[in-house]
Order: sequence, then C-alpha cells, then structure tokens
Amino acid sequence: MGMDEGEEGVDHGGVQQEFFRIAISEVMNPDYGMFIIDEQSKMAWFRPCSLEPMYKFELVGLLFSLAIYNGLTLPVNFPLAFYRKLQGLQVTTPRHIEDGWPVLTKGLQSLLDWSEGDVGDVFARTYEFTAEGPGLNITVDMQKTGRTDPWVPAHLNPEYCCRYCISEEFKRVFKPEEASELPETADPNGFANGAESEGVAAAADEASTNGSPEKPDPTAVVPEPAMVTNANRKQYVSDYIFWLTDKSIRPQFEAFAYTFFTCISPRAPGILNVRDFKRLVEGTQDISIDDLQAITSYDGGYTWDHPTIRDFWATARDFSPGQIRLLLEFVTACDRIPATGMGSVSFSVQRNGEGDERLPTSLTCYGRLLLPAYSCGEVLREKLCLAIENCKGFGVP
Repeated sequence: MGMDEGEEGVDHGGVQQEFFRIAISEVMNPDYGMFIIDEQSKMAWFRPCSLEPMYKFELVGLLFSLAIYNGLTLPVNFPLAFYRKLQGLQVTTPRHIEDGWPVLTKGLQSLLDWSEGDVGDVFARTYEFTAEGPGLNITVDMQKTGRTDPWVPAHLNPEYCCRYCISEEFKRVFKPEEASELPETADPNGFANGAESEGVAAAADEASTNGSPEKPDPTAVVPEPAMVTNANRKQYVSDYIFWLTDKSIRPQFEAFAYTFFTCISPRAPGILNVRDFKRLVEGTQDISIDDLQAITSYDGGYTWDHPTIRDFWATARDFSPGQIRLLLEFVTACDRIPATGMGSVSFSVQRNGEGDERLPTSLTCYGRLLLPAYSCGEVLREKLCLAIENCKGFGVP
C-alpha cells in the first residue's frame, strides 16, 4: 500500500480507520437520499421510500460489518431503536425511541398521559403516520393500511411495485409510466437476497392478472381519517411507533441487515445490552483531556515538561468538546474513543522542527502529531486550530 509513492506498506490502524470514516460519512449524508437526520437529536435513520436501490443499503451493511470485525468505531449516530432491531428486539413504546425522536416522543407520551377530557378535543390528531420522503412528506392512514397489509397500491405499475415499497402519496409524484427511468438495481426486484417486500409480489401479480392497471378517479372523495381519541390512543401510539421503526423503512433495513451479519454472527449482538452494542459500533464522544494526556507519549526531543507541550495541553483544555473531537480525529483519524477505552488509543506528539509559519501535521497511521516548536502559546493555538478545522482525507508525503 503506497509503495509506488515511497510510503512503506504499513498501517497501524489509521489508514483503514480514515477510509471507513470518509466512506461512511459520505453515505450518511442526507443529500444522497438514503438516510435522514433528526433536527433535534442529530441522529440518523433510514429514509422512508428512498429512491436508492436496495443493493446500496446492502453495501452500507457490509461496510458496517467489516468495520466492526476489524475493531473500528464508525462516525455514525443511530438511535437505540436501530440496535434493538439488529438484536431482534421489538420497538414498541415511547421509551424505546426517546433518544432518536425526543420531540415526537414527548408528544406521544403527552397524548397517553392526558387526563383532562378527551384527547381528540385538545390534540386534534388524526390516525395517520407522517414521515419525510424523498422530496415530499408521506402521510398514511394507519387504519386503512394495517400492519400486515402491503404498502403498495395494486393498481400501480407491477415492475415499479416490485422495485420499491411506496405509498399512495409517493405514487402521485412519480407516474407509473416513468418507472423505467428509475435506476436499475443489482437484483431485478431491488431487494436484499432477491426477497420481495411483504405483500409486494402479491400486489404486482394481481395487477398483471387484471390486465392494464386501472387508474384511480382523481375526482373521487377520499374519506377523512379518524381522529385519535381516549379510546384508541394507546393503539395509535403503538401503530405509529411500528410504522416509524418498521413498516416505513422495512426494505431498506432488511437490505442493510442482510449484509451486516456477513462478518458478524447474528447471535453476537445478543451478548451485549443495547447501549453496549451502540458503544461498540459508535464508540463514545465524551473525551477527557486528562485521560488523553495520561496515555500520550513524546518523541523527537519533546518531553512532558517542554514549554511547547505545556502550551499544547493548556490549549487543548480550552477547546470546546467539538474541537477536542477534531483534534483526536486529526491525529488518529477517529473522533471517538473505542468501546475498549482510552488505553486502546495511540496518541503521541513528535517535534517537527520550529518556526511560527509552519502548521502541525499528523501521521494517522501511527496516531502521531507532528508539532513544530512555536514561540508562544498564542501562535500554537492559532496554527493548531487552523490545522484541525481544515483537514479531510489522507495522502502520501
């Protein structure tokens, strides 16, 4: 690796860590249409009705599997519901989703706890599920589409039905005759391992058996959805959580999970509790400067009491939590502490000449910060902040 450019083919973990960090960070970008980010919690979730083919979610699952197998932490932030699903546990109560959707959870819990009259008169909430789709908001009447019902109208183009699990509202945006213009998938049906989403095949067969699909009458009056009342509010909350964490994203999650267990036994996550499983994958972003200083080594003429080193740690202690994560990422290619603790982090500071015009650099392969000897702490802070805030990717010196 890198031999043609003069770099020794040795990786002490930094290169592979940075590769996975960059790859996963790009995949999680909401602009690519595979995942969305909750505005309050900043946690990621699968985008309902994503236009991306299912094989891409399989590739993401494989990346996760390889990273975990190699003991790497990933720059992701998923709610505990994600890890419960990977463990085969059900997500059924507001408590199970409170970290990922705090505002929604507060609203659902208030609905359950309300005791001053009927909730229908106060909350005026309809029995519908809403979510952010690709370019539009999705709304589904949960009483008309049950948990076991296919979530694809039978009158749609059969090929389109098999390729995507889509809602009635989604159909209004993309006409059936435009389905051929959508991207092709690795599997003809676009689902993991060739398996079709629940009920989709039946819907497609029915449409093809009946001949040309009959288009709905645009002038037909659509019945208004029922209101949530004291009598049905518990079932409403249960159904909403089910649609949020299961039915609306089932094809995407199943494609991801199919390859997630390529390098990991499906039984392995069950050994851990949900929070430890999340920590294993994501690490922790709570970084103690005292703990980091305790495991740091010095080279090239630096010692723990060198004036530049004293200025360095004084500057680091003044950093915000975000800047501390950037510093750790700059040196180790990872902004998190692995589940095994700070003792697993390789962090060293090496003298790299002197001069106030020079910028700090790093060798992420070895977790080594190349820090010039500056004339004062103010210059060190300026150059260090400039380096850690404007750095991405890796190259060969």
